[in-house]
Order: sequence, then structure tokens, then C-alpha cells
Amino acid sequence: MTKKQVYSHTEALCPKCRRRVQARIIRVNDRVEMEKFCPDHGFSSVLISTDVDWYEQSRQYVKPKQKPLEVSVRDYHGCPDSCGMCPEHQQHTCLPVVEITGRCNMNCPICLKNRSVISDMSTADFGLILETLLRTEGKIDVLNISGGEPTMHPDLAGFLECAATKGVIQTTVSTNGRELFRRKPLRDLFKKFDTIVALQFDGFRRESYQALRGMDLTGEKRSLIEILESEGIKYSLVSTVANGINDGEITGIVDFFFRSKALSLMFQPATFTGSAAALKPATAALTIADVVREAGRSSFVHPGDFNPLPCSHYSCFALSYYFAVEPGTYTSLKELLGEERYLEAIANRTLPGLDREGLGLFKERLYEMWSAADSAGTNEKILKRIKSLLSLMNDTGFDSRKAMNLGFESMKSIFIHHFMDLETMDLGRLIRCCNVYPQKDGRLIPMCAQNVFFQEGNEYDEIPAPHVPG
Repeated sequence: MTKKQVYSHTEALCPKCRRRVQARIIRVNDRVEMEKFCPDHGFSSVLISTDVDWYEQSRQYVKPKQKPLEVSVRDYHGCPDSCGMCPEHQQHTCLPVVEITGRCNMNCPICLKNRSVISDMSTADFGLILETLLRTEGKIDVLNISGGEPTMHPDLAGFLECAATKGVIQTTVSTNGRELFRRKPLRDLFKKFDTIVALQFDGFRRESYQALRGMDLTGEKRSLIEILESEGIKYSLVSTVANGINDGEITGIVDFFFRSKALSLMFQPATFTGSAAALKPATAALTIADVVREAGRSSFVHPGDFNPLPCSHYSCFALSYYFAVEPGTYTSLKELLGEERYLEAIANRTLPGLDREGLGLFKERLYEMWSAADSAGTNEKILKRIKSLLSLMNDTGFDSRKAMNLGFESMKSIFIHHFMDLETMDLGRLIRCCNVYPQKDGRLIPMCAQNVFFQEGNEYDEIPAPHVPG
């Protein structure tokens, strides 16, 4: 007998005609689905989570909305027609992702973008985007530059210079790494501006890269990581994971991450938009709960370390932070701070401790742990590390850039970001999105809205890279 339970009602899209339809999130036996009804095409359903317990616990992590200082779209004409953000949007921007080019030196089958609709951005337009973000948010903690392949833009240096001039605390660049691997002047540019390389890293098997990227990149990825570490260039890992392709490598990727110098690890369960739409018939869905389960098999991680990001929708993001006790030894920041302080520290922040309030929460808990009453049951190495951090915090005073660098030295983080596609699009999730693609006309488009509603076609023609000496 099928067991059903209704969790909530929302609006979604008919997968056949794309019209807005009524939907409900329901439990069906041991999984969670979104059930939709279209007057023309009837009922359809799509998997939301393979773990009922994870989903039900996730629904507890909802923080009250935090509006931006200013909205770019004044009048509301319905969702998604008013995207940008509109007055009805229930969250501000945590991470802006600026697409500066459609150029790419690969044709990845798993790519969720349509490169043909992304043109080369000018540094002037990039500057206008940063001004919009400063006006709507007051500051820019972290900015991601993406594409296409952003290292192929002929004026990447101009963008990095502009970001530094506008006061962006940390800039990251999403890349497949191929240009960085062969061009040392490009790596020197990253080091000059202290830019983080957000490197595609999908595992260790030739078959995984062939399926997801269209070519074997296993040796090149490992060699580039060795180069980045030897040259002192900051980097993070970004893994697209697909069921039946590289989901069996998730645990190994986590182990590799903790043994490396990578600052963070992002898992992105495969989403079927853009070029990746063609993969869908052959690839079953992978959910956040699946990634948490596989990551939890690592000796460095426990599934309980993860929880949804409170400021976004609970089905969009899961994350965990780890405190570096000593090289190779980490403890969950959630366990260290206590769940209440931990959730307060990570909500509406790109990285914990980047403002006075967040840093204060850390210091408060660290002082408590250092007290005689608390130290009896605390590992001596943790207390030693806490003492050194308190000394650094007190000696340097508050500065966002110093706080971020201290965070990079003291923590590692794992993120799981589950994008939506045509079938999984839930307008109730979309309205709480805090990751946006800023446009030069001033609009800040939620990422999944851009990928599902505002890119057309699936033709991907490779564009050669511009000639850069070195």
C-alpha cells in the first residue's frame, strides 16, 4: 500500500508545456516527491529527496527573510516575469555569480549553461554590476566570476583589478583549469590578486570525466592541484556528481579534500538544463540526502555535521564547516559552537565570522570553552588551537579581510548545492534564492531562474581562446 503525506503546496512547471501549475510536496513511502497537475497533460511527479528523515529535519531550518537594501525591479508582475529581484523576493544576495564570457575550451555534456547567449562582458559593465551589488547589499564579501570559461576572457585581469578596487573581500573564479595548467602568467595573475581558483574536480576515474566532461582529465587535474599548492595559489574544489556515473567517488573526493590544501569543497548534484538536458534519460536523479550519506562514509565527516543553509530554501543548500585543530585533524564547527550559535553564525553570511556579530559569536563560544568549567571535557589540542585563535583575534582587531583569511587558515567547508531544472523547478524555492546572476541592466536574477527561464537553445559551438603570450 502506498503511504502518502502532504508537506506543502507550491507552484511548479509542467514538464511538457512549461506552464505554471499547482503542485504539492508529498511523502510517498520512503521518499519525497513533488506532484504536479497540468490541465492539459495531467499528473506528473519528480523526486525531491530519497531520505524522508533528512527532508523532515531540513524543514526546521528556516530563518526569517532578510531583504536587500534596495530592489532592482520595482513592480511585481508575477514569478518569474518579475525576476531581478522583485519586491516579493524573500532573501538578499549571499553569492553573486557574474558570467563574463560564453567562450569555452570544452564542450561538457553536463554543462547547465547555454554559452551561445553569453557574450563577452566589458570591464565597464562589470563595474556597473559591482555598483548595483554595493547599492543593494552595502558590501560584497565574496564574488564569483564564471562563464563559459572565464580564464578565456581577454581582459580577466581588468575584472580582478576592478573587483579589488571596489572593495570585494574575496573573488573566486570558476574554471575547468585547462588554461591555468598551461599558462603560468595566468596563475601569477591569480596569485597577484589573491583570487581563489574554483576548480572543477569530478573524481579520479577516466570514465567519470569522459561521461561528464567529454574527455579524460584525471591526470591534468591532479597535476594542476600539485602546481597550485606548490605555487601557493588558493583553490577550492567543485564536483558535479551524477547517479550511476561518479556518485561512488563522493567519499573518496571528501577524503582527498581533507588531505589537500583546498579551502572548500562544493558538490553539485547533476542538473538537467542547458547542454545537460540531453543526459537526463540516461541519468537518474541524485539528491542532497544522497550526497550527505556518501560524504558521511568518510572518516573526516559525520552525516550529522550537515544541515541546510538557514537563509535559503532548505532544499537548495546543505553545508558543514570543520575547525582545523592541527594539520590533518578536524572537528565539526557545529559541534564546537553548539547548534544554536552555529546556525546564527552561518545564516545570511558567505563565510562565518566576516562581520563583527559573527566574529563575536565565535569569540564568545571560544572563551566559554577556554573557561575552567568547560575545558575539563575538551581535547587539549583543541584548547591550544583556540588559545592561538583568540590571541590573533584580539591582536588584529576586526577587519573583514583578515577575518576571512583567518577563517581560511582555521576551517574547511563542504557545500552541497542542488540546482533546479524544468522538472524540479519549485517557485516556492525560487523566491528564497540567495545566489544570483547579476545583469548589466541592474537586475539580479536567481540562478535557477536564469538557467530554466532565461536561456534558450542547446547548441554549443566551441569558441577558440584568444592568444595570450606565455
